Amino acid sequence: MNDLLKLALAKRLTKDTKGVRLAPGVHNIDETFTVTVTGQVTKGADVNYTPTVDIPLIATLALVLEKSGFMRERSKVILIEAMTEALALGEQGEDFIAERTKDVDEAIQHVSDITSQLPKKTKQGATKVEIDLVIA
Repeated sequence: MNDLLKLALAKRLTKDTKGVRLAPGVHNIDETFTVTVTGQVTKGADVNYTPTVDIPLIATLALVLEKSGFMRERSKVILIEAMTEALALGEQGEDFIAERTKDVDEAIQHVSDITSQLPKKTKQGATKVEIDLVIA
């Protein structure tokens, strides 16, 4: 079995098995089957992205406090207040902030300006599998 076929089957079967639930325990398998695979695999080009989800939150906050100099204690208070509010708001936080902050667009632009200066990372292009399986 070649690598392309393994990839196609793995992606297709992963999608097909998302709802499968097994009871705890050992489940024996003794099955023989034939699979006919037809279709195509499309591989997209690699893309560059800003790795905002890769930023370690605790380390970043620690560095901000370290770099705050004489404002460190005030920065700590602000961080505690902001974190406490964010935890209390949960998923409603973004809506609350949008209502509360008059300059949301400007604040978002500041964050975008900061993140656009981060070094870019490259991730593999998407792999799209469109195959039909006939199992006998």
